[in-house]
Amino acid sequence: MKKILYLLPILLMAVSCDWFEFDNLDGYDATISGKFLDSATNEPVQFGVPDNYGFPVYEENFEPSRGTFAPSSMTWYARVNGTYTNNLVFSGDYRLETSQNNNFYPKTEQFKIAKGSNTHDFTVTPYARIKDVKFRYDAATKEIVATCKVEHGDASKTNGINVYLLIAPDRFVCKNHNNATDKTAVISGATVGEDVELRISTVLTDKGENNSEFRYKQPHFLRIAAMAAYGAVKPAYDEPQYDWGAWFGAGMPADMTPFIIGTVHHDSAFTPDGTVNANATYNYSNVWKVSEDFTTFEKIENEDWN
Repeated sequence: MKKILYLLPILLMAVSCDWFEFDNLDGYDATISGKFLDSATNEPVQFGVPDNYGFPVYEENFEPSRGTFAPSSMTWYARVNGTYTNNLVFSGDYRLETSQNNNFYPKTEQFKIAKGSNTHDFTVTPYARIKDVKFRYDAATKEIVATCKVEHGDASKTNGINVYLLIAPDRFVCKNHNNATDKTAVISGATVGEDVELRISTVLTDKGENNSEFRYKQPHFLRIAAMAAYGAVKPAYDEPQYDWGAWFGAGMPADMTPFIIGTVHHDSAFTPDGTVNANATYNYSNVWKVSEDFTTFEKIENEDWN
């Protein structure tokens, strides 16, 4: 009996403590969807998967019952086509605050979410813009050919752009999911806004450059990527190749011209210095699908990503 009396106060204390409080918080009461829109074109900014489609959001009105609290970021995710949806959110005040992890200039924006359904678009400035994209197949050379124009998102902050033609066996093609090893292009100075042409050879070779993509007959998915930053731009140049044996045999004359036996072309090169777009994120064109016989090229529209 005494043991029971001793235990009774302890049980009463336990029952009255916070361990047995019921969770009386309301559940999610809102949904939100929208787009990331280019500040110049008002078109959705295209994302890569898994390159840069997550973005940080802070819930500013959340207040715990005890202690100090600094809101931590939640990662929301956008689709490849620049749209996003979150069906499990609380109504209240929020803040978008991105860094250079994304493929647009850092952005901070406060916004509200009301109870029920919400739509909110974010207007951002991408590091690079890719326009007038066209694809075709060159039957004579057996190459997939892409043409486009590439521009700086903010020409006062970046001075060079590396451009890539990408291909993969599924529509999530991006810089980190790419089976092409062919030429790239560098955009700088006067070349901004001019037509860019990139090619991917479909011929299987001993080197196996694109064998993993074209070994089997299948549809292919194409995309152009552009990485804009600030850094050093080295123009393209041709380097002469000399017959050094003949030159020595002639007594090493000062005039080298007679001994030039060919040239080697070096493409323009761009090396970012890390001051702008430090994480070297990529901007993208829409994704295109090409048939296995390379006769049909079709852009994947927004509704195909839902």
